Amino acid sequence: MKIRSKEIKRFKFSGGQSEQYGPLLFLGGLELSSSNGRFGGYSGLLTLNNGTDIIAVSDRGHWLRGQLSQSSRGKPIKLLNAETATLLDSEGRKLKKTSRADTEGLSIGGSASAPRIFVSHEGKGGIMTYPLNLKTGEERAKHLLIPKEIRGLARNKSLESVAVGPPNSPLSGSIITIAERGKSLDHHRPAWIIGDPKEGKFWIKKQGNYDVTDAAFLPNGDLLILERLFNLSEGLGMRIRQLDGSNLRPNHLHTGKTLLTADFSYQIDNMEALSVHKNAFGETVLSLMSDDNRSFLQRTVLLRFVLTDNDPFREPFERAPKEAKIVPKPKSKPR
Repeated sequence: MKIRSKEIKRFKFSGGQSEQYGPLLFLGGLELSSSNGRFGGYSGLLTLNNGTDIIAVSDRGHWLRGQLSQSSRGKPIKLLNAETATLLDSEGRKLKKTSRADTEGLSIGGSASAPRIFVSHEGKGGIMTYPLNLKTGEERAKHLLIPKEIRGLARNKSLESVAVGPPNSPLSGSIITIAERGKSLDHHRPAWIIGDPKEGKFWIKKQGNYDVTDAAFLPNGDLLILERLFNLSEGLGMRIRQLDGSNLRPNHLHTGKTLLTADFSYQIDNMEALSVHKNAFGETVLSLMSDDNRSFLQRTVLLRFVLTDNDPFREPFERAPKEAKIVPKPKSKPR
């Protein structure tokens, strides 16, 4: 796939000299475009080998793989050697022909000798895994068992993110998956711990009309969540929150610490993908990618930040309130 790369040198359109935004230092970004019909719609992202290699998935079940030409610190310069393939299910069928085609989140898990890519999808809601070494891009998926209630989430507000606990985390090897939204926009955002003695459900506190679009663990064990705002009255927005990784357990209502908030005066679009890696200097780097919805009015952007404050965030345990029952509106009687 031939992809054009245009450098983004400043995060804020009318910014000054400083590119420090709270605890995040903007390294740079790229606006990506292609005439290939498979390009666009990227909702999940992995950055590997000090950020040089990237793997992404689109919400139509396509892989994207490529190498970034970058500075020694990780500033992206150009995307090279881009390849695409169609994700397959466990039976070898193309995902675009199944209910699992809306792939949304990526993470790395499994053993050190046989690492795997974890992929969350909307539709009926679920998680699949593939070998990290994608030799052809046509490897078959393995489907994981997930809590039954996930199947009942709204089809387009289901599992947007998946994150596997790193070795130094209390949830090492366990899966965290978060729904884009609760029962409604007014509810806290539900999340599940899968594959751990602490299995269960916790909550992320609703703050404004943001939806959760991705999550990734920091090297210190804390969890980052990426959130997206979009409506006609408030416009476009993005937020990153840091959650207490030592307190990821059932029935906790996480508020977290806000690291960054940006609106349409910044170089953002429909930000849906988040990945974390360390650069050659050992610094923690955040990579964000947008889903352009395959619209000529939107952009695919890749943004890079260095996290300059690596202290873990701690907050007291707050028990989540019981979910309020949503009473359906009465149906009008036929006349």
